[in-house]
Amino acid sequence: MKKLTAKLFKSQRSTSTISNNKGFSLGEIMIVLVIIGGIMAIVLPKIQDGQKKGQVNQTKMKMTEITTKLNEYYAECSKYPTSLSFITDDDAGCKNWTSNPKLKHLLKDAWGSDFQYATAGNGYNLSSLGADKKSGGSSFDKDLFSDESVGGEE
Repeated sequence: MKKLTAKLFKSQRSTSTISNNKGFSLGEIMIVLVIIGGIMAIVLPKIQDGQKKGQVNQTKMKMTEITTKLNEYYAECSKYPTSLSFITDDDAGCKNWTSNPKLKHLLKDAWGSDFQYATAGNGYNLSSLGADKKSGGSSFDKDLFSDESVGGEE
């Protein structure tokens, strides 16, 4: 009986050891990591491009809001302001205009740079230097111009 019990106990131990081999081999883990890396290599540039497009669109929307404010100022004062500070600060040159300090967020583009503004004859030029914060550039670094700018580009 002792032999039979010892044999059964030995048999159970070896089967339980085999059945407890749960987990992944190093090869399986490496394959999963390579697959995840491949997916990230495809997806990450798309996400970054989407973020850059979002910044360009945000800057264009701010420029549209500034253009609206410039047109309102022109309607009230019969001239364009000398700087964009008219949005947040009262202008002594026009008593009809009321500024709004809460619109301070309009003074900077999506990259944190000040908008470029200058009056030009009977109009104005409103632009952003883009992501590179330098004049010129291409793609997402390209300068952005207001639709109503006198010297603007499309």
